[in-house]
Amino acid sequence: MSVYIRKDTFILSDQKSTDTMSGIDRQNVMRLRINRIALVQELKIDHIIGTLIEHNLINNNDQKKIGHGTTHADRARILIDLLPSKTSIPEWYSLFRDAMLNPDAGPEVRKRYRSLVEFLDNTVIHRPTSQATKFSETMDKRRLPHYEPVPPIIKENKNQSNPQNVLNLDDERREAPPDQEMEKQTKDMIPERGDKSTPWNQDNQDSMTLIKGFFQQWVPTPDNFRSLLQVPEDHFQALQESTHPDDKAQLALETKALEKIRKLELVAVLARRKQLPQGFELCMCDVVHEILFDSENYHLFFKYIKNLQDSEVHLLSDIVDSYSSVMQALDPSKSGDDTKQAIKLGYHLIDFLAEFGYFKEAELIMAVLLVVLNQTDNMETWMTKYKGFVKLMRLRNMNYNFSGSYSAYSLATEMMWKIKMMSFGQDLIPKAELYNEICQMMLERGSVNAAFGWAQKALKEVQETDTVNVINILCTAVVAYSAKWQVKRAEQLAIHAVQQARSMFGPRHPLYLKALLAFCHFSNEFKQDQAGLDVAQHALEVAQKIYGCDMIMTALAHRAVCKALLVLQKFDDFNYDNHANEGLRKARILLRDNHPMLYLFLHTAATALQWKALHSSKDMMNATLTLAETEAKIAISIVEEYYGEISVRAAQMNSLLGQIYSKMDRLQDAEKMLYKSAMCFKLCLSPNSNFRLLSMATLGTFYKIFDKPKEAILMFNDVITNIEPCGVYLKWVHVCFEHLVSTLQSINLNKEADEVQIKLSQWLRDHPVYDHVVTVEDLQQKPQAFARFQEDFNIWEKRTKKILDMVLNKDK
Repeated sequence: MSVYIRKDTFILSDQKSTDTMSGIDRQNVMRLRINRIALVQELKIDHIIGTLIEHNLINNNDQKKIGHGTTHADRARILIDLLPSKTSIPEWYSLFRDAMLNPDAGPEVRKRYRSLVEFLDNTVIHRPTSQATKFSETMDKRRLPHYEPVPPIIKENKNQSNPQNVLNLDDERREAPPDQEMEKQTKDMIPERGDKSTPWNQDNQDSMTLIKGFFQQWVPTPDNFRSLLQVPEDHFQALQESTHPDDKAQLALETKALEKIRKLELVAVLARRKQLPQGFELCMCDVVHEILFDSENYHLFFKYIKNLQDSEVHLLSDIVDSYSSVMQALDPSKSGDDTKQAIKLGYHLIDFLAEFGYFKEAELIMAVLLVVLNQTDNMETWMTKYKGFVKLMRLRNMNYNFSGSYSAYSLATEMMWKIKMMSFGQDLIPKAELYNEICQMMLERGSVNAAFGWAQKALKEVQETDTVNVINILCTAVVAYSAKWQVKRAEQLAIHAVQQARSMFGPRHPLYLKALLAFCHFSNEFKQDQAGLDVAQHALEVAQKIYGCDMIMTALAHRAVCKALLVLQKFDDFNYDNHANEGLRKARILLRDNHPMLYLFLHTAATALQWKALHSSKDMMNATLTLAETEAKIAISIVEEYYGEISVRAAQMNSLLGQIYSKMDRLQDAEKMLYKSAMCFKLCLSPNSNFRLLSMATLGTFYKIFDKPKEAILMFNDVITNIEPCGVYLKWVHVCFEHLVSTLQSINLNKEADEVQIKLSQWLRDHPVYDHVVTVEDLQQKPQAFARFQEDFNIWEKRTKKILDMVLNKDK
């Protein structure tokens, strides 16, 4: 016999006879449906089947059906499917619940099963009509105005107390007993025979999916749905086979992340096929919120999103479009709490998009948020806008859009002064993140001294409880102090950054990897030892375990290993070239063709090719150098487009190209490029900048080799005259002194050579070799408290305070 389903109701599958069920039974069936995945994953039939058989809830035929399952999950799935057919047995659900509370297992299993029971007990099933979103007043401007219903007249019963656990659905202003209310909401989810609008056969019901968000709805799962997710089996297997506890912990997180992405994929498919209720917005779905608000585990989702992108499923683009449409319909003046929640969601979405590399989409969301924020003008929105401008600055710094970053800085500064005009505004403004972003911007613009000052301010301002900014600021400070050639203090920062990141976030987190890469930057610039190579290889291993796919941080880890091998001159097996190529390959996949960040990988690849040519046969040498020239020229075109022809980055690339030309015996071109590099540095940096002096030393060495002693002496004299003491031995400075001495002697200027030799002796005395070795094990030690580190690191304030204390004590 055919029956019909009324419009806008959704059916639960596999229910044999819903007409004979009580409301409580229907509610309990729904509990099993909603928690089906958790039950199937956690439940082992052997633990409870004895109790179920004892109370005749499971018969012999049922045992045979369950026995057909080949795994624990299969048997649990069969049992969960059987239970709704047992509604004729009194207390069937209570018997199942009691069996889980008293399993035939140890205390650990009992604890897990109690959690399952709590999930079942706390499950609430909303009626299909209760799907208005939290933005219900603004989601659809075309709807008629909403008016509250007139409260029904109810005879008051003074002797009857208010019932407990009353469910108020659809904002109804009346109370009803739980059984009656449960039965009412369940009836709305079963067929209504009088409605002939849609035919439906009860024997051929579709499987159902519960979609949760700011509404909660059962909808039919498409018959032809096939997940396009490809599980990275090798990645999971490596974690599974590892005996390291950190890998086991990551495996558990990976499993949860995979399940969330599977849910999101299904919801996105239903939304795309228009199979969700009218007014549904993907960005309002619970699983989207679970992902976006889990900021510490963003990296776990990236591999699956990339995997789906390869199959032309663009989840992030769908979420961005959905969020934009919601915000365009939002009226901030009428819905304060909703606006706050929407903005908070938007900021998390921006963070996720930025970490994934979707910078254009992240800026779109920021623009949408600013439009909403600009509709109101009060102290609260000022603070939100200030934080938004700082976030925009960070976003643009990550995308190497430094002109855009400066614009965001101007907006943040303007908003900061507006807040400061309030009598209490000074204490409200968090400044550490802003200072850090200014430092990064200045470093890329070549303003080393300014960047150094902002790094110092950020280190003083950041609070220990602001853990993310602590690590970000420490990493930026490592680069800033390295740029100032503050070797010992840069090392302090690098060590503390890694130790703090490991302590705060663990060894399987992107911020720990970021700290490792900051240490590699310092080590490859100054220490250049085997321990630095060990740290770089550890960073690469961590990157591969964290992401399990091509990400820019993995490419940077390959680059760090390549540079460590080059400075150690390990040229035997061309392993350095493999890492350079792998880093460049990943970067080209992840970045657009002319992205400014590409120059980093092109510079490293060209350097590796240059060394590879010197260790290749004569037949291969010219071809390899030509390839190195090509990569260097591409990098120069990129940096000149984004940084300008007269910039620190352009000077670095010109210097590399000049060195390549010198090995190709194109001496005129080599001299031209090396001279251009030295002049760029001279225009961009101060006379005592070590970057400028190193370029002069490189040009001087070229002149010496190719028999231009007068020009070489001029370059070397510039170096030894302007070099500032840093307290640490620098090999290139020592070589510069020696080259100057030998060049002076070659043209019989022995007196001048002796004077330089005396200066060299003094310099060596004041700059002993700094041979402090830092191993991977050292970086895994527990750090001192960050507040104490701040106090100890800021040595000048510490000394000033000590002197003031002495003066005050003397006066007393």
